[in-house]
Amino acid sequence: MLHLQHNVVSILCTIKGMIECHGMKTKENLFRTREEALKHARSVMKRIYHQADRALLITKHISVAMKAEPDSDDCGSEVSVKDVWREVVDTFKRRYSFESLEVLDHVSAEYPPIRCSHNDLMEIFYILVENAVQAMNQKGKLIIRANLQFSKEDYPLAVITVSDTGPGIPEDILSRLFEPFFTTKSLEEGSGLGLCLVKNLAKRNGGSVTASSFKGCGTTFTLSFSVARLGRMEKQSPLAYAA
Repeated sequence: MLHLQHNVVSILCTIKGMIECHGMKTKENLFRTREEALKHARSVMKRIYHQADRALLITKHISVAMKAEPDSDDCGSEVSVKDVWREVVDTFKRRYSFESLEVLDHVSAEYPPIRCSHNDLMEIFYILVENAVQAMNQKGKLIIRANLQFSKEDYPLAVITVSDTGPGIPEDILSRLFEPFFTTKSLEEGSGLGLCLVKNLAKRNGGSVTASSFKGCGTTFTLSFSVARLGRMEKQSPLAYAA
């Protein structure tokens, strides 16, 4: 909870400081012209707007992270794993240099759609990719795989793994990964809500997520969702949908 308090207090203090600074300059007639004062005011408003956006994002993440119930009709809709993964990776390629980072997509173009909100799956992949890229310091391999498992009644389950070749996570930390507000990052880098959000986004779409890791050998997150197909499917080898 201290991480959350720090982030919110930091935003409010920044906004208050900018307003006080502009007010002091105006009161002491430090602006040479009216145009200069207006220019400074516009700059302050722009920075306040940015800080307000940060605060709204934090509250949105808190709201979703602290509940697992569906909050829209989009939950449980059909979505393509491969398409959403490509969208997220393309977004990161615009933010980071991927010269030393290899992305391996082992999801077949024939892989069936799953039951999950498009926006929720994007958010899940976004958080997992961002964590992996940071853990590997933008150097290594980021790998996605997808196969099918079948229940005793022959109903299919989509199993998706997102793996990295980073330093791995110690066992004592691994057991706490999905706790809200738990983070090993600095206060400026994270609020400890990302993986908690992943867990609850998966849960509200009828899915689940687990993590496995060995120090020095990377980390793997395993997501499970229902396959978006009515009735029973013919059993196939788990490799049938490998790319």
